[in-house]
Amino acid sequence: MRPIRAFLTCFCLVLLLASALVLPASAAPRVIGSNVAAGSITVSSIPGGAAVTLDGTYQGLTPQGNNPLIIENVDPGPHQLVVSKRGYLDNHHQFWIGSGQRSEIRLTLTSTTSDAGSLSIISSPPGADIQLDGEYRGRTPLTISGLTTGRHDVALDLPGYVRYTSSVQVQNGVMTYLDPVLTRSTAVGYVSIVSTPSGAYVYVDGAYRGVTPLVVSTSTGLRRVELDLSGYSDWSSSIQVTSGTTVYMSADLQRLSTSSTGGIAISSIPTGAQIYLDDAYQGVTPAYGDLELTDISAGSHTVALRFSGYQEYRITVQVSPGATVKVQPRLVASGNPSVTATPTPITNRGAIEANSTPTGARVSVDGLFKGTTPFTITDVPAGPHTLVFTLAGYVEREQVVEVRAGQTATVNANLTPVQAQTRSGTAAITAVVALGAVLAGGALVAGRRRR
Repeated sequence: MRPIRAFLTCFCLVLLLASALVLPASAAPRVIGSNVAAGSITVSSIPGGAAVTLDGTYQGLTPQGNNPLIIENVDPGPHQLVVSKRGYLDNHHQFWIGSGQRSEIRLTLTSTTSDAGSLSIISSPPGADIQLDGEYRGRTPLTISGLTTGRHDVALDLPGYVRYTSSVQVQNGVMTYLDPVLTRSTAVGYVSIVSTPSGAYVYVDGAYRGVTPLVVSTSTGLRRVELDLSGYSDWSSSIQVTSGTTVYMSADLQRLSTSSTGGIAISSIPTGAQIYLDDAYQGVTPAYGDLELTDISAGSHTVALRFSGYQEYRITVQVSPGATVKVQPRLVASGNPSVTATPTPITNRGAIEANSTPTGARVSVDGLFKGTTPFTITDVPAGPHTLVFTLAGYVEREQVVEVRAGQTATVNANLTPVQAQTRSGTAAITAVVALGAVLAGGALVAGRRRR
């Protein structure tokens, strides 16, 4: 019996050691899907002690000290964070988190000196979008503090359910409770929404539903869809939704003009030519790059370049608000025919150079496929963009890049083989099992010798 006991003991130790090597630690991020991991956020507020809700679910209070509130296992995508404290206005913070990303959020609350009360909204089922006095406030269950006393209108929207509306009377220093049971709708349709550029906030009948590209379910009938993206004009349209069908919508968003003036960027071959704008001297073309003239009023302007031994170059350009016109002529020596150049408009856009190791990875920018590495994406709006690199046999890689107007941002993605991770784990198991077999065999032999 002793050899058998020794063998079983060694075998159990082998299993424990193998599980310790193979099983992930409890602190590892939760895996959502193929190569997609949950992220986490830290939340702090001034003052502390504020209630935090994430997508309508209560998470706890922000600490009074320096240590923030940590929220783990946040699914990648858009989220709504609401921080509330009595005597202060609610702070609504919308954010996007990527796969495995850790984000730090710091919010400052604004005190209110007027009489204020609170409203607690719990719906059955939960997860309904809340409109309070026509403004989106989050999802049920949710507590809203800092409300002015008096009447407030509440509307709850949940896909597959009839919209719920009610009015509540908020009293100073009192928590008012609203806990409706939503009625399921018998007729539901779907709306597929894409926008150029993507990433626009989507509102259906005034209720926030997510960001483009997006497919949402909604009750049948006439529905109003609105898109909101910073730096672009608001877009809206009404559609007729029928039961069991999908309505497809595509929106081409128009960029807002942020200035009443534009610019002109001027260079020349050869360099050193004198520059005149509307017959006023501005300087000379530099040895490299452009001489940029800024704060030029919108409209027509005449640019002239003069250089000894060359014909005068003259052109009329149209300056648009918020845009820069590029003038790059090749000057003609005296006695040769003149050459007319065409000004090139440059809007508030840049480019992204996408590289990967190994090459051949498919690249999506803000959810839209753009090409295969290595390549350069041009005409990219200035601002942050999310790139996703995918290649068969490798772990999906996500990176965020900041694009600046007139510049090229370079992104290099080093992809990790999936097979390498699997083989390393298998090798560890094989080594442990082999070691266990040797120990177990030794235990059996030792037992036999004792007998």
